[in-house]
Amino acid sequence: MADPASLFAVVAAAHALAVMSPGPDLAIVTRQTLAHGRAAGLRTALGIASGISVHITYAMFGLAWAIQQYPPLLTGLRYIGALLLLWIGWGALRAKPSTGAVPVAAGARAAARDFGIGFLTNALNVKAMLFFVALCSAVITVGTSVQLRLALGAWMIFATGLWFCFVAWTLGHPRVRARLQAYGHWIDRVMGAILLVLGCGMLLEGLVG
Repeated sequence: MADPASLFAVVAAAHALAVMSPGPDLAIVTRQTLAHGRAAGLRTALGIASGISVHITYAMFGLAWAIQQYPPLLTGLRYIGALLLLWIGWGALRAKPSTGAVPVAAGARAAARDFGIGFLTNALNVKAMLFFVALCSAVITVGTSVQLRLALGAWMIFATGLWFCFVAWTLGHPRVRARLQAYGHWIDRVMGAILLVLGCGMLLEGLVG
């Protein structure tokens, strides 16, 4: 069995490569930030970080058997996740040019919406689900201590939140966002198209699989 430091380094490196790769999470944070501002992007990023706790829980502590024993569960989650991406993508694809109005402060409902979008986007991401199951199955053994599992889980949640908050903070900077504002609706539409492609891809994978 690998020593805890080596195991932690392997998992952290694999997770870093996965979380920074383009996918639904990055598209959602980008779209939310450019469409609704830095605060919305940050709330979405925190929702995504919270969403991976779902994957970590069953992957780290042996609940992945449910997916293996009940394949329809995986298929159902795939369809729900795909429909969520299609819904968000369709809304982004219909984005209108900005009126130049200053965004108003978000209320509790808007804040919960932003967080929920991030949470559901990640929690219903079947590829993220399979990644965590594969990663943990490869490196986590019966002898891996609960303390190390908790430390790995906490680190991946923290690293995910840190990365996507960085993305939202950068894209949401007033100067950066102001420069992009004139093309904001086109960027929103591109993000919408990406989400539609990802959603359709998930649906097709479910039908073929």
